Amino acid sequence: MGVMAIMGVVGWVMLVVPELHFLYKQVIPALGTGKYIAFLVMGIAMFVCMPVVLTRKAFKLLLPAKCQSLTEKLMMGLFCILSVVISRGFM
Repeated sequence: MGVMAIMGVVGWVMLVVPELHFLYKQVIPALGTGKYIAFLVMGIAMFVCMPVVLTRKAFKLLLPAKCQSLTEKLMMGLFCILSVVISRGFM
């Protein structure tokens, strides 16, 4: 899960930063039919794994008593939605 989160951070930065967005335009077509699997993996990494791992780390550091609580799970869901909304705003 941690490796997927790191991959999600890299993918999200490439998606959001205009100077790096050309990497998607240059690399993805070179994958051929594997580009659909790459899009699926990067989508899961950017919009699920990254927010979940970052939320879990933040709760462990800031609110250790609330780990594995409903509050943590609600924040994970909120950050998953927020990561999609923010990335759509930059695109």
